[in-house]
Order: sequence, then structure tokens, then C-alpha cells
Amino acid sequence: MNDEIEAKIDVINAMIVALGKVTNVEIRMRLAGENEQADELASKSRQLRQAIDRLRGQVADEWTVDAVELHDALRRANSRVQDRIRQIKKQIDIADSAIKVIGQIDEALAFLKGVVA
Repeated sequence: MNDEIEAKIDVINAMIVALGKVTNVEIRMRLAGENEQADELASKSRQLRQAIDRLRGQVADEWTVDAVELHDALRRANSRVQDRIRQIKKQIDIADSAIKVIGQIDEALAFLKGVVA
């Protein structure tokens, strides 16, 4: 396959990783009794899942953004979410970490806005 398609597949894979991380945080929030934030994370998970599904159908189409640039942005977002997961595991500022994860997912969805119609 050509490099452009491979880059697009990398973007989708990064999104799937992000979805797994958000699900991880959502479960941790529910276990910590932070149901309001868990519900918000569940909403973000649905939005991310919908974006993934749309992108999967558009892999062969022209995207309006550079897939490599988008993949880098998603990789950074995933790294920051992973940092928050570590804090949650250590019981450090659980609520604040969840809010920051929600922000990271909002950023990732904003990156995707130009791609997902």
C-alpha cells in the first residue's frame, strides 16, 4: 500500500488506542464513584467511536489534513492521557485527571473535525 494510506491507517490505530484509554479512565472513574465524569467520558467514547467508524470508511478518500501530522497529534494526546491514567492509578487528583482526559479527547476530536465529515 502507499505511504498515504499507511499514514491514515496509523491515525485510525492511534484513535483506537485513545478509545481504549478513555474506556480505561471511564471504568476507573466509576470505580472511584465519580459517576458524573464517567458519564462524560462515556459520551466522549461514543464520539470517538463514531469518528473512528467514519474514518474507516474514508481511508481511500482524500483527507483535508495531513495524516502524519494528525497521527503525531493523536500520539501526543494519547501520551498525555496515559500520564493521567498513571495518576489515577496512584489515586492522585482523580477528578482533576478525569477532567484533563476529557480535555485531551476534546482536542483529539477537534483535530479530527477537518477529516471526519
